[in-house]
Amino acid sequence: SPLFILQVVEVADQPEQLEQSLTQAPPVDAQEIHRLAAVPAGKINLFDLDLRAVEGRILTNSWIREVRLQKRFPQTLSIAVTFRQPQALLQGEHGSLSYVDQDGMVFGQVNLLHQPDLPVLQGLDSAPAGGPRTLRVVRVQEALRLIAGWDASPVAGIAQISTLTWDAERGFRAWVTYSMGKEEVHGRVLVDLGQEVDADMATQFSRLSRVFNYLSVNRVAARQI
Repeated sequence: SPLFILQVVEVADQPEQLEQSLTQAPPVDAQEIHRLAAVPAGKINLFDLDLRAVEGRILTNSWIREVRLQKRFPQTLSIAVTFRQPQALLQGEHGSLSYVDQDGMVFGQVNLLHQPDLPVLQGLDSAPAGGPRTLRVVRVQEALRLIAGWDASPVAGIAQISTLTWDAERGFRAWVTYSMGKEEVHGRVLVDLGQEVDADMATQFSRLSRVFNYLSVNRVAARQI
């Protein structure tokens, strides 16, 4: 019946997109989602529309984490997407930058206007023969756990990780900035965090918060911790 010919394709805003729109544009706009969906409005019966094929086309954009499609009879297709949330920037062997989400998924073309204060992960591509891809994923996930633990600890109120690197001998090493006194003066120090990200991480960060508090209050410019 022509009553069910698809006429309207709508892209719904998600709550996080509405909040984001107050400060910056979403990484993929509604027009691009329409293009990716490639739904022939006015030419196909809503009953015959293959939602799995539409979903697959939309997911080819690496910024999009999830797609939800709904046929709203008689003539509408509703599209809702969830974007990946960058947690860090991953620097490749040749200096290229990509975003990393909470699952360790590498995605997207970096735009420094979009969350420019993300920490940078370096040296995580280096791995011995026999499975570098798997090892890189594990190291990225460990690095993200470390950053999340840091941000959830008291040390985050004093010092921030700007760069997190992997060293074959020393493990994770972080370049950290911290305030020095009440003035807008900051120190930068290299912190050795070790080979493993374990359950004792919270205790270590609690100790570090006391160290950085001392450095900050006494305006001490440290080189390495």
